[in-house]
Amino acid sequence: MSSFALKMTALILMLLDHIYQFLGFTGMVPLPFTWLGRLSAPIFYFCMAQGLTYTHSRKAYLLRMYLFSITMAVGNLVLTALLPDAPSGGIPNNIFASLFLGAAIIVCMEEMAKDRQKGQLIWMYFIGVELASFFIGDMLSRAGQTTAAQFLQVLIPTPLTVEGGVFFVLLGPLFYYFRLSKKKMAVMYLIFSLGLCLSSSIAWYALGMSAWDSFFGVQYQWMMVFALPLLWTYNGKKGKHSWKYLFYFFYPLHIWILYAVSGLLS
Repeated sequence: MSSFALKMTALILMLLDHIYQFLGFTGMVPLPFTWLGRLSAPIFYFCMAQGLTYTHSRKAYLLRMYLFSITMAVGNLVLTALLPDAPSGGIPNNIFASLFLGAAIIVCMEEMAKDRQKGQLIWMYFIGVELASFFIGDMLSRAGQTTAAQFLQVLIPTPLTVEGGVFFVLLGPLFYYFRLSKKKMAVMYLIFSLGLCLSSSIAWYALGMSAWDSFFGVQYQWMMVFALPLLWTYNGKKGKHSWKYLFYFFYPLHIWILYAVSGLLS
């Protein structure tokens, strides 16, 4: 499959997932919708790693991801303010921020490989900015300055605050590091998926939840492992290059529409 075909597959799976996320309260959307949705995010992270490999301008790639991240975040805040009583209570979705951070880490890795001294300076700057953003944002939140903290997170997203958290931010760089070997990539992905599953499920099991309810009712992120056969089919080709902006516009628009519908139905 080309990267375009993978992205289209991920778009469909993502749509099913978000239909359940925002409209599941109606009782009319089956739980398997979100099971299938577990496959979508890994595909997008995989395509990001591949896209960063072949892009003509990494600066333009990072800037585009960053600008869409800001647009998405601002749109989320505005829509949440307009419809505060929607069942979901807000819009936590913004994969652009997670993809941007993953791509930024890859660029830092590459700079370190080219010039160790320059790479160390870039890493120090990147980590310093991220830590400052997180701690300042935390202090603002504790001081009751929620709006200021939210806008800081919009401008300077951190792995601890973006969608998916640290684990998914790191998935992109891992895909990039193992991009030259499908077998090594597959082993990495299996370990990553099952490790994430185990670490989360132990907590739910400790609370007295049965294994079945934990794995299929609450902590079903492990189902992302079934994205591996799709990733394995990647043929290194872009596909329909003229449609490359489809995801950038479809992602925020469909989430905002679903959130608005959920607010109107509640």
